[in-house]
Amino acid sequence: MIRFLLVTLSFLIPFPAAAEQVVSTNPRAVFARHDPGGRLPNTDIRELGMIRIHGTIYSIFYLNFVNPVSRHGQQRIAIIKNGTEFAGAYECVLGPGKNEGKLFIGKDRLTVKIADLTFVIGFDEEGPTRNKYFCGEGSGWEDSI
Repeated sequence: MIRFLLVTLSFLIPFPAAAEQVVSTNPRAVFARHDPGGRLPNTDIRELGMIRIHGTIYSIFYLNFVNPVSRHGQQRIAIIKNGTEFAGAYECVLGPGKNEGKLFIGKDRLTVKIADLTFVIGFDEEGPTRNKYFCGEGSGWEDSI
């Protein structure tokens, strides 16, 4: 009887790991739903890291789009929430140059330093902050890549 009771109760008690499990979709599939300009086929996607806030996981990506005709491009830091939900993007150029940003991922924020400027995106269960300015004027939060 005790054995039966333990087995029965084990189905009622969620395992701690179950709360953190995330069903992940291919990032290209998530970004495709937020690509009104059709840039995705010419975009290199690199995962930079993740931020965990309680049971929410934010995956941070760097998108580097290069127009195949003009060879001009755009770069974005894009965020996916819990593996399936687009949480926004910020135009920002990362790299080793003086006028390019250096990204640092913290416990509840990501920081980009460019020259003597510092830009911060904070995270909570609702998502990243929707900064009006990030990495310079005209590069704030966007609901597209």
